[in-house]
Amino acid sequence: MDGILIKNAEWVVTMDPERRLIRDGAVAIRDDRIVEVGKSEDIERRFRAEKVIDGTGKLVLPGLIDTHVHNIQQLGRGLADGCDMPVHLLERLYGYEKELMEEDAYWAGLACQLEMIRAGTTCFIDPGSYFPDQTATSLGESGMRGIVARTAFDLFETPIGPLPAGMFREDTDETLQKAQDVVSRLNGAHGGRLKAWYALRILSGCSDDLIREIKKFSERDDVGIVLHASESRDEVVGSRVKYGMADIERMDALGALGPNMVFIHMGWTNPREVKLVVDYDLKVSCTPTAGMKLGMGSMNFGHFPEMLEFGTTVALSSDSAMSSNFLDIVRAMYLASGGIKAARLDATIMGPETMLEMATLNGAKAALWEDEIGSLAPGKKADIAVFDTKKPEWRPILNPIANLVYSSRGGADTVIIDGKIVMEEGTVLTIDEEKTLVEAQTRGEKLAEKSGLWDLAKPKWPVL
Repeated sequence: MDGILIKNAEWVVTMDPERRLIRDGAVAIRDDRIVEVGKSEDIERRFRAEKVIDGTGKLVLPGLIDTHVHNIQQLGRGLADGCDMPVHLLERLYGYEKELMEEDAYWAGLACQLEMIRAGTTCFIDPGSYFPDQTATSLGESGMRGIVARTAFDLFETPIGPLPAGMFREDTDETLQKAQDVVSRLNGAHGGRLKAWYALRILSGCSDDLIREIKKFSERDDVGIVLHASESRDEVVGSRVKYGMADIERMDALGALGPNMVFIHMGWTNPREVKLVVDYDLKVSCTPTAGMKLGMGSMNFGHFPEMLEFGTTVALSSDSAMSSNFLDIVRAMYLASGGIKAARLDATIMGPETMLEMATLNGAKAALWEDEIGSLAPGKKADIAVFDTKKPEWRPILNPIANLVYSSRGGADTVIIDGKIVMEEGTVLTIDEEKTLVEAQTRGEKLAEKSGLWDLAKPKWPVL
């Protein structure tokens, strides 16, 4: 007897090429891999497990994948509400980040990953920070799978304004050397659960030389690049004013586009840029949550349905506790589907099946991990999210995928990553939740005070 057996599941959603849904289904796990997926009665005859999970009334899915989440911003929740994009980015986000210490970044990572695990997320892409080692350490402890990168900036007077005083100031050579060091040290760490990539963060803070060199390094090291692009009208206009072209057009002019790149937001791409996305097989991370909360109009003006129809890998993401203010891909699926329907006055586009593909298969492709995660199939890594459907908002279930996207409140019951149970029946096993929440509150208050942003986040109504 060995391994884990999930049996009697009301629904197993495989996300295999046929997109099979299995009633009274089972998933057999040995070590870090799935060995069988099928009917409970068939698998139980062949597989004797040390650990059995009763899936009665449960929905079993591949683990959800968040392709854009800033771990270190977790302690800044509430500090960047109600402001326009240049203020949000340059004054609030970076005003908070410049006050972070290494220990703050570590606890931010744990708190961030705690929230993601509870949401059913098993893998994330962090778009870069100055604390990738601390994020990697927290990942090692939480049991999650993910990608980290070190922020690369070499311009500090951007087209949308200056970065705050006190932010890291590095020239091109220094920021390149530090980015390379992170890739060489961290890529493949924690039993292969961690990848290290390169990050350009925001293009307005990156010189042409930096962009070209990062592209060369990524090809040399066979890793990906993650960056924010076509994020808001402010940034697109700023790029046109300074460079005479928008973000993706600029990257193309520099010879810096390729299929190993994840472009975040992408709500303001022009028609030529959409063609470049298709031609270069760029990966796109759609972030409806931040787009709505920040008033960026990404679902109103983004070409996500067209990109999907053209075969582009469009994945989903939640951004951060300072931008969307929550990290739940189930809620993001609803917002992306509803947001595009409202914008196009078309209830038939980007339905629940498309949304789940974006949250699993497309997320795996964006992370360059599709050979190992994103579906439930023999040989794949055992990254699994289990949702309890014995709740009023779930019943009746006629189509479990529609209920998940349109009806449920998110929040997984059990999560398995790399063949290890990290949350069981609502209890996270890898993180001291109580201690983490205390640290998050204490450190969050200190950072709000140090950054001078606390007054902006206080309740507008009288507090007695």
